[in-house]
Amino acid sequence: MRTLQIVRFTTHDEYTAFAETEIRRVCHAVTAAAPEGLQYLAVRSGREFLLMLNLAYPAANPLLGIETAAHFRRALPNWTSDGAAPQPFTVIGNYNMLAPAQETSK
Repeated sequence: MRTLQIVRFTTHDEYTAFAETEIRRVCHAVTAAAPEGLQYLAVRSGREFLLMLNLAYPAANPLLGIETAAHFRRALPNWTSDGAAPQPFTVIGNYNMLAPAQETSK
């Protein structure tokens, strides 16, 4: 079974729109960098956000090398009071929602 890293947080009212804008910036930066073996999904419902990260190579997280993502991670505690720490989740069922993170031969 695969494990996903999920960050779940609720923003303070005044930071909800800002957090969404910053997450869009992260997604654009990830798309521009096109790191191999990474899947990233961000969703929102009201003030609650879920950020999901699936890595083909868990020991090497390419998000750590993308400055926009690093900045987001450092700033996030200012927008929320619920910790926003990554938590591992095990995928127990999946029907075409999550494709496996692709590994390539080197």
